[in-house]
Amino acid sequence: MEMQNMGQEKKGLWGVATLLGMLLVILVGLIILERGYGFAQTVKGKKADNTISVSGEGKVKAVPDVATVSLGVVAQGKDAKEAQNLASERINKITSFVKGLGVAKEDITTSAANLNPRYDYQNGRNDIVGYDSNQTITVKVRGVDKGSDTVGKILAGAVDNGANQVYGSQFTIDDPDSLKQEARKLAIEKAKVKARELAEAAGIKLGKVVSVQDGEGSYPVPPIAYATDKGYGIGGGGAEAIAPSVEPGSQDISQTVTLVFEVR
Repeated sequence: MEMQNMGQEKKGLWGVATLLGMLLVILVGLIILERGYGFAQTVKGKKADNTISVSGEGKVKAVPDVATVSLGVVAQGKDAKEAQNLASERINKITSFVKGLGVAKEDITTSAANLNPRYDYQNGRNDIVGYDSNQTITVKVRGVDKGSDTVGKILAGAVDNGANQVYGSQFTIDDPDSLKQEARKLAIEKAKVKARELAEAAGIKLGKVVSVQDGEGSYPVPPIAYATDKGYGIGGGGAEAIAPSVEPGSQDISQTVTLVFEVR
């Protein structure tokens, strides 16, 4: 009987050991599978080591088609109402003049409307001696690539109509996206040419493009300064202002592209 019990105990221990062994094998297998999957994902997402990177820049020259000018009035009055009325009267006259030259209402924006007290700092006192009113409109003149006479007429005519602050002109391109796309295509072609030249010089063969990076381009906005020297007060009078010659010139729109090629 005693020998029989010992045999049964051995069988039980053997069964437990077998079960533990199977669990251990399963656990090791799962670990191997997990690490293998992770390695596969790493290899899958890894870029080819044998690559060559080249950059190209494309430039497109274009004539700006929009000019932006700011026309302002600064008026002084003994009280706030007088100063504001003087400035409003003149800025309204300037606005009507600009519209009369064919500028659309949507292209005229009020960019400043300020009213401030003017102080006299004497004998340790800050006494209000009057008020200054400043009103400014910003005007967009379109089609300057076909002719910029309208800009010159606005700059001179605004002064004749009471403006004593004139800031202009900034020339821009209304829709530069198509020009940027053209410059980007040129940049890609230049990058390809450079890559072929480098590959030939190094004695290697190019494979497919594995990466394209679009760099930031440049879009200059050169201003043309123009100002008046008329005083504050009522303004007006005297000989008519001479229209300045305003030329939009041309601008370079550039884009940079970097290509990464496989090397075979």
